[in-house]
Amino acid sequence: MPPQKTRAAAPIPVWILDADSFEFWHDNHGQFQGFYPELLHAINARYGYNLTLRPTDGTTFEQRFAHHDYGLYASVLQTREHLKKTILSSRLLDNPIVTASITRQAKSISDINNTRVIFRRNDPTQRLVKQAYPTLKFQQVIEVDSSREALQILRSGGADFYINENREIGGPQYYYTISRPFDSLRITASFGISPELISLRSNINQLINEWQQNGKLRALEEQSRLEYFRQRLTITPDERIWMEKNRLTLWLPKNENFAPIIWRDDQGYHGSAISLVNDLRDLLNINVDVQFVDNYMIRMKNEDWPIRLAEIFDVSNGTQMEGQVGPLVNWYNAYYNKATAPFILDEEQVRHQRVGVIRGSFAADYLRQRFGNDVTLIARASIDELLDTIDSNHIDYILGDLSSMEQALRGSDLFRGALKVAGMTHSNYQIGTWMNIAHPLYALISQVHLISSYRYQQVPPASVVQPTSLSKNALQIISAGLLALLFFILSLMLMMWRHMNKNRAINRSIVEAMEKINHVHDDETGCHIRRVAAYCRLLADALKLPPKQIRDIETFASLHDIGKIAVPEHILRKKGKLTDEEFKQIQKHTTKGWRIVQGLVLGSVAENLIHYHHEKWDGSGYPEGLAGEEIPLEARILALADVYDALRQKRVYKPSFSHESASEIIVNSAGTHFDPTLVKHFCALHLQFQEIYESQKD
Repeated sequence: MPPQKTRAAAPIPVWILDADSFEFWHDNHGQFQGFYPELLHAINARYGYNLTLRPTDGTTFEQRFAHHDYGLYASVLQTREHLKKTILSSRLLDNPIVTASITRQAKSISDINNTRVIFRRNDPTQRLVKQAYPTLKFQQVIEVDSSREALQILRSGGADFYINENREIGGPQYYYTISRPFDSLRITASFGISPELISLRSNINQLINEWQQNGKLRALEEQSRLEYFRQRLTITPDERIWMEKNRLTLWLPKNENFAPIIWRDDQGYHGSAISLVNDLRDLLNINVDVQFVDNYMIRMKNEDWPIRLAEIFDVSNGTQMEGQVGPLVNWYNAYYNKATAPFILDEEQVRHQRVGVIRGSFAADYLRQRFGNDVTLIARASIDELLDTIDSNHIDYILGDLSSMEQALRGSDLFRGALKVAGMTHSNYQIGTWMNIAHPLYALISQVHLISSYRYQQVPPASVVQPTSLSKNALQIISAGLLALLFFILSLMLMMWRHMNKNRAINRSIVEAMEKINHVHDDETGCHIRRVAAYCRLLADALKLPPKQIRDIETFASLHDIGKIAVPEHILRKKGKLTDEEFKQIQKHTTKGWRIVQGLVLGSVAENLIHYHHEKWDGSGYPEGLAGEEIPLEARILALADVYDALRQKRVYKPSFSHESASEIIVNSAGTHFDPTLVKHFCALHLQFQEIYESQKD
């Protein structure tokens, strides 16, 4: 039976927040555009209604909705309170809660704990976050009236993160980083319906549900986003003429990876450069020819391309920086050697060695600039040829980008497990996009680049194809989904290290990068690392230590087992009892980890946590056999926190313990394993320990 049509006697107001977004905006002619105008047009056409958009400010919108004033209300959130007390339609928009920051990423809740955050005033996001994460504490909460105001505060350094739902985080006004630390925390929006109009709900829901099932609703959302970004572009008459008469040619590497800008796997090419190419086509309706070429770096130099989506910048070259488009990330290649060979603790170890590189790659230029003639370069046409060369002992190292190397190793039964990442390059080189400023589309492509950076981060993680998965060999056991992220963290770390000595943000970036490398090598999880840091914070707070010491303990606790990257994996993951020699290898992780962080100048708290966290109150621990207050306080705190969490976790060599059993073991170990004063504090805080464990389970 066809849907029943009902004609309203008069226009029915649909109240909507007058904010500039893909949901609703005014075009240059004052006409309403966006998701809701199109959806209402479809509802009116099908049922004969006269639903009419009525833009209003936020305060008026909230007051009208609270008083059940006549009309429909666009994008009402499906909160518990609204579901109980108001009439809502079926789900329209489903958005995750995210964070925005200028330089920082938040991969988990612990990354935003004790930071300065911004929320929209009277927005339910703040309440939802507090309800979902009751132990989360902020150093400062700033409330603002708009996303524009929030982003301005971020840019001025007045806050660390802006928290809001994805669709309201703000448009592409500036370059900033979007993160998703809240797991499945999402906000669902629908129509709010006043009581007099409840008869409309059935028909409205019918169309919404139908469009949900056939994909029209999602397609409308995507098209509205695209049109919203397109109308933000400023295109001059000369630019339009150029695009009508010309094709835009872009070059990208065929076989080299420049993650996170571009990388290749079995499914094709991915990265922000590919996103930019697609956005140039979609937003400008321009003909774009993409040429994937071999010997990318050599051809780029020799042919003087006017647009270079993946360019390598020497930051000391001011002339080159003039054509920079968007932010840069530091450029690192990885040294590979045989799994049985030593790690590179200092890049100077490469001097006077034989290093294999891909012919025509940047690695050869880098080595010549870094070491002059003090290295022997062995060039080969492919990674497979390099693998054969190192297998025959004709080279000591292979220098190449992580994702390309790992893709080759993953496809090689012979070399998988035989090679490892021995170290990373350190240089003043960064990668990004460059354009000749005289190019007719320089200004326009710069606009699209900013929008594309924003859109690329808006894609839900499940929809983003990540760099190739990596082989599981010692240091380089970095999971596929973390590769681009690891490049970003390392880039940020060294960039900031050069300009701001021992800054708190630098230390955090170093910690994050090393965490990722460590916990994929060991059987520890990211959740274990975050929980231990949270336990340490509890105990340090209870002791009323100075704020900086508390902060350092919490930050660096996650590095306590970093030395395990130098312990053979078969020992770490052994299910049976360790031999005496194997246990000695395990014990060395404290000293090896301490030596690793000494060169990073993170401070005594970090070094003590790593070096002494296996010491025991009665002197029976390792590596130095310290006793009582000879053990640094931060290490005593970590010892208790680490053991509690280890007891709670199931490991390959033991079952998990209940909170009660773990607590009993802690209490019974006062004066032998643990500082008796800390055990007393643990007894007072044990329920909070339990809450942290239960809320952040693996």
